[in-house]
Amino acid sequence: MQRLRRQRGFTLLELLIVLVVGGILSMVTIRSFSQVHGSLGARTAQSTFMTMHAQARANAVERGHNVILRVSPGTDRVELEAQTVDGPVVLRTRNFAADYDVSIQTDDGNVELCMTPRGFASTSCGNVNSRVQVRFVRGDRTRTVVLLPLGQLVEDG
Repeated sequence: MQRLRRQRGFTLLELLIVLVVGGILSMVTIRSFSQVHGSLGARTAQSTFMTMHAQARANAVERGHNVILRVSPGTDRVELEAQTVDGPVVLRTRNFAADYDVSIQTDDGNVELCMTPRGFASTSCGNVNSRVQVRFVRGDRTRTVVLLPLGQLVEDG
């Protein structure tokens, strides 16, 4: 009599179950990663904007000239421009869409905050007369800062 040999290996059903479980785990991981990635991009953009605001004030005081912090939501750009006796000089430009995949939104369109050599904002060369919210949006994630008329910047989430 011949004995039946036991075959070693996995059945097709066992392999399918492993593949389905692996696929589900991969989808959950990818979704979690994309949410963290979106949140990180918005947070980094907010931090960069806050740094540029501080640089505008520091450059104005250091150079003795007005420095304009210009926010252009249409192009997702932020620019620092010094108002020198020789004319305007662009100190720094950042494209938030290209650098962080973030769009910039404001309620008031283009925003110009003019920092004076005394370290305060002036409405004579800028258009910030009241609180202005600047939002950094990436996907469903949003970070916000508020520009105040005297040039202060408040993190709003």
